Order: sequence, then structure tokens, then C-alpha cells
Amino acid sequence: MLHRLDNKRYLLWLALGTATMAVVMAVMLVLQVTQNQAIREGGQMRADSLTAMAFQFEREFLRFRQTLDVAVRTPAQSDLDELSLRYDIFVSRLNLLRDNPSTDALLKRPEFVKALPLVDQLIERTDIELAKTPLNMATLGDVLKDFNAVGPDVQALSLAADSLVTRLVEQQKNDLLRKSEHIIWLTLAQLVLLLAAAGALAIRQRRQEDERQALEKLTQDLRDAKFEAESANRGKSQFLANMSHELRTPFNGILGMLSLLEDSPLNTQQTDYIQTVRGSANHLMSLLNDILDVSALEAGKLTLKEGPVNLHSLLLNVEALMRPLAADKKLSFTADIQSALAQWVHADSTRIKQILFNLINNGIKFTTQGNVTLTVRRSQDAGSANGLEFEVRDTGIGISPKGMTRLFQRFYQLDSGIDRKFGGTGLGLEISQSLANMMGGGITVQSTVGVGSAFTLTLPLTPCEAPADATTVETQPSEVSTTAPETPDPATVPGAGPSSHQTPATATAPRVLVVEDHPVNSKFVGVLLSRLGCETVFCEDGQQALDKAKEQMFDLILMDINMPVMDGLTATRAIRALPSAIAQVPIIVLTADIMNEARDQALAAGATDFLTKPVQIAQFRATMQHHLKDLSKH
Repeated sequence: MLHRLDNKRYLLWLALGTATMAVVMAVMLVLQVTQNQAIREGGQMRADSLTAMAFQFEREFLRFRQTLDVAVRTPAQSDLDELSLRYDIFVSRLNLLRDNPSTDALLKRPEFVKALPLVDQLIERTDIELAKTPLNMATLGDVLKDFNAVGPDVQALSLAADSLVTRLVEQQKNDLLRKSEHIIWLTLAQLVLLLAAAGALAIRQRRQEDERQALEKLTQDLRDAKFEAESANRGKSQFLANMSHELRTPFNGILGMLSLLEDSPLNTQQTDYIQTVRGSANHLMSLLNDILDVSALEAGKLTLKEGPVNLHSLLLNVEALMRPLAADKKLSFTADIQSALAQWVHADSTRIKQILFNLINNGIKFTTQGNVTLTVRRSQDAGSANGLEFEVRDTGIGISPKGMTRLFQRFYQLDSGIDRKFGGTGLGLEISQSLANMMGGGITVQSTVGVGSAFTLTLPLTPCEAPADATTVETQPSEVSTTAPETPDPATVPGAGPSSHQTPATATAPRVLVVEDHPVNSKFVGVLLSRLGCETVFCEDGQQALDKAKEQMFDLILMDINMPVMDGLTATRAIRALPSAIAQVPIIVLTADIMNEARDQALAAGATDFLTKPVQIAQFRATMQHHLKDLSKH
């Protein structure tokens, strides 16, 4: 704003300076024109000056008087024609002197005022005498005497004319000098203005140069700050990726061992303790997932993986998983699904489940009595032919108007006091709204304090054809599982070291190579594989896996990513490059790394499938059965 004001002020002064210089130049032009006019008038005055006319008048006066004198003294020798000619010229000079506009100033002189009447009388008398025939020389002698008497007055006319012309020339010279002084001063003023303008332009140029240098410095500082911010963001992303791996790896062991421990003989108190620990672990995993989702959204790395989705199967799965949670709080949970909905739609089933789980979990969390319902129907918006609405309605505490304005803000919680009754990070609704927006939809809410709330997820879901393997689509359970794990056989659990024990199997048992550097995870995966009747071989890094793949044949390889010596992706690429049949076996990446586009990187390296830790037993079993068809025989 200040810079814009300085520009306006500068432009104003520049306009004023330009206008002043224009006025000065106009005045100088006028003075030059008038000076040239005065010079021309002076030249004209010299060509037809008063002095010349007065002198010519005096000369013709003297010539006529001399000719008259000769005629009076020697009448016999006189030339009357010459006398008449001289008289006519004398009279014409008088008329020219009297009738010329340039002699107006001279006619007002006292000398002319005195002499002209005398000359007129003299001419009148001379006209009478010259008109006589023959001429009377005696009377002409009297006329000559009168001419001699008027002679000094005629001579005075020449002196008066000369004096007048001298005064006029002096006055003209003074005028020219004065105008020249004015021109000089105006030229000096113009020079000063030009110097001032040049100085102002130089100052302006210097200021612009300083501003340019400051702008360049600011740009460089911003570029450096951007680089530092990007470096910090990359560091944060790498930190989150590392923390994701480091946290999810022990979580895999904790939840896996809890699943195995739950299937062992336990008394009531021990079962309660294990369930408490599992609940806490699941809560921590939920918090970790929320934080990672927010980080991925900020970095723009959270992408949708869309494909054919069995909508009815998805909704039934959500209902089956949410109903026990509501029952734990003695709430009623029902799902009302319109039968006319399309069976198959093109969507990202995982993200739709994530949004619905967040909305239903919130409804259950903030409802102490009553019910929570999920209603799925066609969109009521006439402009959305393929739109679907997922409404989650509860009879909970409701939301105040002030709370509604901040509902989808990060970390905002309705119950945020130090004595709050409801936990949570305040990230679920923000993540859900962001995911809905990514899918082209949105979430709206209506609520009344003390009555309840209704959250409506609207998504434009396009119907599609069922895929060829429609029987296997949407059959894998969600990560939130309520199915109890099977009871393990203690004899099949591998020892503390990853390679300390191999499960005995029949001659036809599938051989699985487990590449895992964490002993607890190796133990857990070994138990799951033993239940499936697999012969399991363990190694701790990618180099060992590559060596074993060169020496032995396996039916499937489970590959971790982050390992010492050689990482899993490098090992996968190396195995795929082997010239033997081992290069074609399925390689399933099993990792706690869900950041940095780990799935895409794994598939690009040659992996067949991708599983994340913590391992869900049902999902693990389904994946293994898909890639090892012979497992169904065991």
C-alpha cells in the first residue's frame, strides 16, 4: 500500500514538472515570436524610417528653394519646367510625410506642429504665383523670402525625426534586451527543471534498483525458506515413515501374540486382561493410522485406489463389524439399505469403509442410550443421477451451533475440557471430509443438542459391471475384525530365533520362505503358516533370502521391506532376475511401511501382492489361499 502511494506521489510530481516545463517553453516561444516580430519591424523602420522621409522632404525643400532663387535672380536663364518639377516633387514629399502611418508619432512633435502650417501656407501662396502666366518674378521673390524664413523650421523637422527615431530604436533595443533577459531566465529555469527531473529520475532509478535488489533478496530468502521447508517436510515424511514402520512392527507382534494367547487356556481374569490390552492396542493403532492419514493428506500422497466394489457386501460387512461395538454399550444398531441400489459401483472400498467407520464410531461414542442407524439411499439431489447418501443418525448428546462451525477442523473435540468423558484425537471427521472431497462428495451434518445428530455422506458412485472374479471381491474382512482367532498348536511355534525351527510338514506341503528381521513377527507368522500346513524357512535379511532362493525352491516368499544388509525391494528385484524357476514364485510383501507409496514401489519391484502390519489373521489366510491353491487340500 505504501509503495503504491509513493508511485502516485511520484507520478503527480512528474506531471506537475512536465506541465511547468511546457508552460515555460510556451512562454519562451511567445517571447521568441515577439522578438522576431520586433526585429522585422526594426528592419522595416530602417527601410522606411522617419529620418529618411524627413531628410527627403528637407532636401526637396532646399532644391526647390534653390531653383526658385535661380529663377528670381536670372529670369532669362531660368527653366520654368525644372521649377515646376521641383515644386511637384517637394509637394509629394510633404504629402508622403503627412499621410504615411509610420509618421504619426512624428506629426505629434512640436516641431511638426509648428512647421507644417507654415509650409502649408507657403505652398498655398506658391500655387497661386506659379499659376500666373507669365510669372511675376517680383512676387516670386517674396515667396523666396518666405521659403528662406521657413528653412530653419524645416531643418528642425529633420532633427526631430532623427531624435524620434533614435528614441524608438533605443526603446526597441531595450525591449529586445528585456525579452532576452526573460528568455535567459526562462532557459535557466528550464535547465533547473531539467536537472531536477534528471535528479528525480536518478533517485527513482536508484530506489527501483534498491527495491529490485531487495525483491531479489526476498525471493532468494523465500526460495531458501521453501527449500528448508521442503527439506523439513521430507524429513517429517521420512520420520513418519520410519515411525510408522517402527511402531507398526511391534504392534504386529503385540496383536499377533495376543491373538495366539487368547486361544490358549485362560481363566476369566486373564481373558479380561488380554481383552483390555487388545482394546488399548487397537486404540493406539487407530491413533497411529489417523496421524499417518493426515500426514499423507498434507503431502498430497494419499491416493484413491478405485475399482469394482460390491456395494451390498461392503455395507453388510460394515454392519457386521459395527453391531458388536454398539452392543457393548447396550445400543441398538440397524442398517437400512435400499434394495434398488446398484450391486456393483466403481469406488475405493477401503476409504468408503474408513469414512463409515469414523461416522458410526462417533455416533456410538457420543450416544449413551437409544440407537444408531445407517441409512443408504439414492441422493435426493436431482442433479446427481448416480449420487448415493449414507446417513448415520444417532440419539446422542448432539452438537451446539458453535460446535457445528468447527466440527471438521483438525483436533477439534466437542468434549474438550480436562474432565471430558469422550476420548479421541479430533482427526477422524477432518480425514473423513477430506476423503469424501477426494471422491467428489462431501459430508453434511444436522444436529440438536440433547436430541442427536445426523451425518450424511454424499458420494457420486457410478454403477459398473461385476468383475470376472466377482466371488473374491469384497470378501476379505476389514482390519477391524470381531472374529476370534483359531487356537494355535504350541508345537508348531518357531523359537526365539527366526531360523531356530522349521515346521515339519508332509512331502506335499507348500514351502514358504519368510524374510523377517523381527523375531516376534517371525514367530507369529510362523504360527499362522503352520496352521495352514506350510513348511516354513526363515531368514533375517534380503541377502540371506537371495542366497536361499538360489539354493532351494519355494512355493511362496513373504518379504519384509526394511531390513539390514539388503532391503526387501532390492532382494525382490534380484530374485526376479534369477534364471531359475524361483523367479516366478509369488512374492508377497509383508511390511509395516505404509508411507512413501510403499505398495506402488513394491509392485514395481516385482512383488505379487502387498500386506501391511499388523497382520489381520483372516486377511492373511485369504491372501495365502489365493496364491497357494493347494492349501485347500490341507
